[in-house]
Parts: sequence; C-alpha cells; structure tokens
Amino acid sequence: MNFISLSPLLSPDPCRISWREPRVWLVPMLALAGMAVLIASDTNRSLFLYLNGLGTLASDVLWQNLTVLGGTLAGLTLLAPLIGRRPDIIWSLALAAILATLWVHGLKDPINHVRPPAVIPPELLHIIGPAHHYGSFPSGHSTTIFTVAGILSLYLRRSALVWLVAGALLVGLSRIAVGVHWPLDVLGGAFGGWLSAVFGTLLAQRWRWGVSRPGKWILGLALAACALALLISPDTSYPDAIMLQRGLALVCLLPVFLLVFGRSRL
Repeated sequence: MNFISLSPLLSPDPCRISWREPRVWLVPMLALAGMAVLIASDTNRSLFLYLNGLGTLASDVLWQNLTVLGGTLAGLTLLAPLIGRRPDIIWSLALAAILATLWVHGLKDPINHVRPPAVIPPELLHIIGPAHHYGSFPSGHSTTIFTVAGILSLYLRRSALVWLVAGALLVGLSRIAVGVHWPLDVLGGAFGGWLSAVFGTLLAQRWRWGVSRPGKWILGLALAACALALLISPDTSYPDAIMLQRGLALVCLLPVFLLVFGRSRL
C-alpha cells in the first residue's frame, strides 16, 4: 500500500481523543473480552488448531507477506512517507512504539509462556518459517501492527476504522497461520498495541518536541535508518516476503530523504 495516498484521508480536524469514541475504546475492549472468554472457556488451544488448520487453505506465501508487516522495522517504516506532511503522526508513533515495546518485553520474560510448537505434536501443526518455542504472550508482531493501525485510526477519517482493524487483524491471524502464536497472544497484542497508540498520541499532544524542527530532523533520520535496515537486512525467516520488505523500504525511503536533504518543507 502506498501510504502517501493516505493524505486525502487524513482528518482536517486536530486529533482529539475521547473515550466516548469507538475508535478509542472498541478494539482494546473487544480484545480484553476475547481474552476473558478464551481463558474462561479453556478454548485457546482448540481455537488455535482450528485457525492454524484453516490457514492451510491459503498460500504460505500470503501468510509470510502478511506476517512480516508486523515486524518492528516494517511497522515503523510503514508510516515514514508522512514525515514531511504530518510529523505529528510520526511523533505519536515514536512515543507509542516505546509504550508498545514496554508492553511486549515487560510481559514476555516474566510470563514466559510456551508457544504452540513446544506443546503441539508436529503432525497436528502447520509451521511456516522458524518454530519458536518460548516468549509467547503477547505477540510482538500483533502489538506492532495494532499500534500502527491505532495511530492511523486517530488521525484518519472515522470511516477508515473498519479497514484498519481488518488489516491489522489479518496480520495478527498470520501469526496463528504460521504456527507460532496462540489466539490469546494475538488478542494481547491487539489490546496493548491499540492502547499504546492512544496513550502515545495523548503524550505527543502534550509534549510537542517531535513537531519542532530538531525533532522532525531526528525522527526523519531515525525512520531513514529503519528503512535502510529493512532494505539491507530484511527478516529472512520468511524468504518469500523478502521482496515485499525491500520494496516497502524503497518506497518509504524517498520522502524521508527528501525531508533530510531539505527538499520537503520542515
């Protein structure tokens, strides 16, 4: 997707966060409810087996390309084309990314829940890519993509909410399709990622450093570094998605370099 084309969809009104709006509370509340149901009904394993088996109806190449979009570098790079036009969005993303990182790594090690390949017999499991065994909850890829989707939902017109959630959910489901995360992990990522977006945006509105001239330069360079890293060292765990990662990096590098070299107005 060319995120430069998102510009006409950006809301002309300043981003205002109200907990009365569905775009703020709907996703985390549904994710929390889903986690509660899975735990109470003890259906986390059975739902995983069903969804993992259902995933075999689609191409492994499709799931590889979807799942890499939840990688940290890819997630940050997705919004790089907005650095010149909407540094406020990039600043919100930067702060939300910090909160999302704390959410993921603050829970993975203490909980240290095993992943499906550690407990499900290989003959019942469809694995695409590496078969990770530990650090299951929450899903880092799901957290990343729901953070990005949450940020966009706050700045785009409200009509985009359904499409953003659907896209993020597909990336989250890809973690089940490739066989390395439970449904509970994906819901945990959705919950933490969306709330990280909300609170990151709230913080960005109060601390405006990221939209200052030095802030825009530093954020632009940081995004350029992310895109370069994605271009040079894509996630090789999913070889059929390497071209997508490099293509995304190339598309997103152009506006960042235009900003850095002064061709885009600061």
